[in-house]
Amino acid sequence: MKRSPFLSATLALTGLLSAAAPALAATPAGTEIVNQATAEYVPPVPEDRGLATSNVVRTVVQAVCSVSVTPDGTVAQPGQRADLLPGERAVFTYSVVNTGNTTGEFPVLARFEQASTLTPPARVVRDLNGNGQPDAAEPDVTSVALAPDERAALLLVVETSPAADAQGDAYANLVASCAGGESTDSNNVSLVRVGPPPVLGVQKTFSPSLVRPGSETTVTVTSRNSGQGESREVVLTDLLADQIALGLVFVPGSARTNVGLLEYTTDGTTWTEQEVQPVRGVRVRVERLAPNAAITLTFRMLATGQAEGRVIPNTATARTSGREVSGSASADVRYLPAVAIGPVGNPEAPEGSAADAQQKPFAVVGQLVCFDHTAKNTGDVRDNFRLTVTYPQGAARAEVQGENGQPLVQPLVLEPGQTAFVRVCYDAQQAGPMDALVTITGDRGESNATRDQIAAVEAGLPELRKSYVATTQGTGGQVVTVPDGGTVAAGDTITYTLTMRNPYARPLTNAVVSDPIPAHVDFKEASAGGVVSGQPGAQTVTWALGTLQPGEARTLTVTTQVSTRAVDGEALRNVFNLVTTELTAPLPSNEVLTPVWTAQLLIRKDVSAQEAGFGDRLTYTLNITNASATTAIVNAVITDTPARGLEYIPGTSLLNGQPLADPTIEGGVLRWSVAELPAGRTVTIAYQTRVTPEATGQLVNTVQVSGTGAGGVARAIASNRATAVTKLNPLKFAPLADLLGTVFVDRNRNGLFDPLLDTPVQGARVLLAGGRQVLTDVSGRYSFPNVAYGTQALRLDPASAPYPPLHVPQDGGLSGTQTVFVRGLTSVDFPLAPLGGDIDALRRTVLLVGDVRVEKAVYVVEGGYVVTLRVVSPRALEAVSLLDPLPDGAVLKEGRNTYSGNLAAGELNLTYRFDWTGEPRAATTDPSLSWRY
Repeated sequence: MKRSPFLSATLALTGLLSAAAPALAATPAGTEIVNQATAEYVPPVPEDRGLATSNVVRTVVQAVCSVSVTPDGTVAQPGQRADLLPGERAVFTYSVVNTGNTTGEFPVLARFEQASTLTPPARVVRDLNGNGQPDAAEPDVTSVALAPDERAALLLVVETSPAADAQGDAYANLVASCAGGESTDSNNVSLVRVGPPPVLGVQKTFSPSLVRPGSETTVTVTSRNSGQGESREVVLTDLLADQIALGLVFVPGSARTNVGLLEYTTDGTTWTEQEVQPVRGVRVRVERLAPNAAITLTFRMLATGQAEGRVIPNTATARTSGREVSGSASADVRYLPAVAIGPVGNPEAPEGSAADAQQKPFAVVGQLVCFDHTAKNTGDVRDNFRLTVTYPQGAARAEVQGENGQPLVQPLVLEPGQTAFVRVCYDAQQAGPMDALVTITGDRGESNATRDQIAAVEAGLPELRKSYVATTQGTGGQVVTVPDGGTVAAGDTITYTLTMRNPYARPLTNAVVSDPIPAHVDFKEASAGGVVSGQPGAQTVTWALGTLQPGEARTLTVTTQVSTRAVDGEALRNVFNLVTTELTAPLPSNEVLTPVWTAQLLIRKDVSAQEAGFGDRLTYTLNITNASATTAIVNAVITDTPARGLEYIPGTSLLNGQPLADPTIEGGVLRWSVAELPAGRTVTIAYQTRVTPEATGQLVNTVQVSGTGAGGVARAIASNRATAVTKLNPLKFAPLADLLGTVFVDRNRNGLFDPLLDTPVQGARVLLAGGRQVLTDVSGRYSFPNVAYGTQALRLDPASAPYPPLHVPQDGGLSGTQTVFVRGLTSVDFPLAPLGGDIDALRRTVLLVGDVRVEKAVYVVEGGYVVTLRVVSPRALEAVSLLDPLPDGAVLKEGRNTYSGNLAAGELNLTYRFDWTGEPRAATTDPSLSWRY
């Protein structure tokens, strides 16, 4: 088969032209295009193949400006669309391409087509990073420079007005053109449709809004879209940190929502779907909210004790499309304390109403009149309450009592709803009407009051008088009246008389008289229909008298007999009582008292000798018997009157063989006090006296005992009198005494024997006028017993004492002779002068305190120091304190350097020795002396 050569060449040429055509459009302006065609032909015989070449054609490319913007769009068919809410922004992305063959500057602009009902602000932004959003570093542009085929990403940004009425359609067109306008691309319309805005509101409530500490309240937060347009995402948030700080805390697990997603936060920044602890914020996220739709968030909060007394605000917010609205509410955290008081059983009677007042028609000055009330805690919290009673000054005295009749313990603590009985008793002080206000007040400030009113208060009480007459059986069988104050015994009769009178100008109604007769008397009879009740020992006589008319008086009697149950020393006490409708508190009469005593108080007195002489000791023994079998005698007083010439010897009193305090002596009469003389027992008191030269004839000693019955009867019970007689024989006995003393070397020449300083003389002979003599012992002591009373002379034998007497007689008498009047125990010392000289005092100190003198001397002796203290006072001193301090580091060896106690008039001498190794001149200290004035 043969091919056509022409056909083959044509095909070759056609292929060549097709290859050259595309290069023309992409060729820059000014480019010269050279074109030459070559044709190859193939004959039927291969060897005849040939090649033909055309002539050369030269073409110069001209400049062409062309721009293209995509995507395209028209008003009828917008290329892009954005549905916005007022205030939102639309961003449209465009691509601008230089489709010409030359580099050029292409103007760009945003315009709104005539069909637009809105023309919001619009701008063109060069999207340098290509992210489709206008960034801060990306500029607004009005033109772009592009090389051929270069592309630029542009953004058409449309900002809508936030005004609610800024609604409608805006046809925004991005127009690009050549600089000369020969080419324009303007079919790039995008639609911005601004619809009606949503209108969000937030409402918040606490239920209840008044919260008691310890209880919960439910928080409800609602955000509703009341606008005509659907919203973007809505975030409803309630932050709780401030509320928690004030004591209102989130209840875990209590949050609920009707739509959307619940989230929680513990720091106000990070939110999670998982509930965290502690929850410091709750929010709900909803993708969109249609018109009239609502988000409802609820949760509970607990009011702690910290929140009490606070009004705690809380604000919730709803945010959408950059807009935020809020709603607030407050929780008032407090108790509602309340209290009421009113007549008993009706505490909540309206205050100030007739039901809240109590009236009594009549009361008496000095008599209690009582009103009963009920107090109630009507609040919701436990509280402490106090009651006060006010009335005209001086009108009364009031006492508030509790259920037990005792004074009400205040504060009165009541739980919510709890009641308490309260009695207010008035002791009226003046006549006339009385109006009192009883107020109860709680610690939290709540209060309530009720009134107590008395129409008339009368002065004075009904006249009540009780008396008695006691009779006993005489020795001859006759009836004998016991004198007033006398005692009664078992079997005696006591008749009590009761007299009363109504002194008021108004009657006393339903008068009842009761007489609880003493336990140890038995009822015999009563007048005027008196009725006895109870068993013997607990009997009461009662009279129902009806009405006592104004001024009316009545007399009643009851006769009783003293029972064998009565005991010595007791008092039979009797009082009767009157009660009327007007005087509800029993009005007592005076008390009558009858003492009981049957047994005797007996005493026997003995003396140790029937005959005595001067100087003798006599021992007296008192045996005191309480003959009562039942009752002790208390506070017994034993009175003994010794005969003239008998002198009590101190320290000789004995009670049942045990030492007894010395009696008081007044006018020669001795008185002992004994706390108790037991029933049916005998006590013994012994004491001694000395017969003095004043005694003459017979020594008659009389004693008497008195006391009080232990039953409490305030009367003395006297004993019989007892005497003891001793005959005085002055010729048989003469007054004798003892004479004693000490012979010593008085080394400090003070005339006093200082055991630590002076030297006793052993073997010195002391002679007594009349020829008696005695030698001193190792301590220098001597004694002459049984020396006759009167003046005696003593002499120290100088041959037996190798020391001269310290004091030489001034009357020319013999040296070493002393004269003394001997009476009782008499002491005479013989101080001698030292042969080797005196012991010089290291220091002598004299302290004068008023008329009291303290003398101190310090002596150096072998092995230490000796101190003498002499206190001289012309009067007795009480609570004396004498202190002579030792030098620092000294050790007391003998004697004492202090004295505490009372000091009689005269002098006190102390001597002591101490060891000390310090400087001798520092061995002296100053004494101190004090006493009570």
